[in-house]
Amino acid sequence: MNTFFEGIKIFVCFLCFFTLGFTSGSLTDDEIAKYIQKKLKRNDKLLRVNGKNLGDEGVGYLAKMPLLQTVSTLILYKGNFGDEGVRMLAESENLGQLTILSLENNKITDKGVTYIAKSKILSNLKVLNLYRNQITDKGASSIADSDTLTQLEELNLNFNQLRGSGAIKLTRSKKLKHLRNLDLTYNPIKKSGKEAWKRFQLMEWFKELNRTNRLNEVGAGLIGDLGVEVLLQSPFVNKLEDLDLKNNDLSDKAVVAISKSLNLGQLVSLNLSNNNITDEGAKALAESGALGKLKTLDLNFNSIGDEGALAIAQSLNFGNLESLKLGQNKIGTEGAHALNKSKNLQNLIHPIFGFY
Repeated sequence: MNTFFEGIKIFVCFLCFFTLGFTSGSLTDDEIAKYIQKKLKRNDKLLRVNGKNLGDEGVGYLAKMPLLQTVSTLILYKGNFGDEGVRMLAESENLGQLTILSLENNKITDKGVTYIAKSKILSNLKVLNLYRNQITDKGASSIADSDTLTQLEELNLNFNQLRGSGAIKLTRSKKLKHLRNLDLTYNPIKKSGKEAWKRFQLMEWFKELNRTNRLNEVGAGLIGDLGVEVLLQSPFVNKLEDLDLKNNDLSDKAVVAISKSLNLGQLVSLNLSNNNITDEGAKALAESGALGKLKTLDLNFNSIGDEGALAIAQSLNFGNLESLKLGQNKIGTEGAHALNKSKNLQNLIHPIFGFY
């Protein structure tokens, strides 16, 4: 039995030695050259180097290789290099055609990011992936202020050390006009930075819906009060004729914003069912002069009481309504009577408290 365990120990020690010996030493220039040549024979547009212990010197050697002049996508994953390696990449005249640069899981700090942001070579980059490095708000700010990265469409700063100001600068950058996808997941970002990032994501989603003629799907996700605020600030909201915001966890704050907006004059249908709307929101809708074209208003499954019902019944702004839904609220006898007897809701063709 002792002999068996001794054998196991020897095997484990040998395995550890072999593994450490294989991964701890950097690749030689000759090894790098052979590896790169083999890779580019398959596809001279894409170079992916995963888990090779390049180090800064190895990356520097790679950057000097003329073979890279055809490469448009460069991926150096877990290469054990830092800022000096990035500097040599950013200065390499062999990389002027790069559109995608992924330096995921390395040792890059703000200094390395600044080399990229100030590079005179990397002006064609559309995708920059710096996932899991050591980048802070300072590095993010250098990207936001970059005169080089103006074509950037996607930026991944996942698993870094951004806390807020960098996120805010990125989302408000006037230099990054083409940025569509910004990933800041797993950063210790404070509240103000998170809100700025959320606003950016929502606006880009709305833009995508508009580009693909799917703006009517805007309420499909849980956008909340903040989403409504961003939507109302978007340049294309005035195109909407149907706005479906059911099941979006909206409060009176969002409904007040909708009621006051001057950009929803074309709305014919508004669905606010199954939210958190009270009398305050109902009164705001009743007092709105900007929703005069509404033919359908769905307020089912909220918390509207008699006060809100009375406001709707007395409103002079709902003359075009053909369908008004107020089922499953908190409306009592007084409110129900006012709605049924209202002379301002003469065009209704459906029962107010029905589900249809």
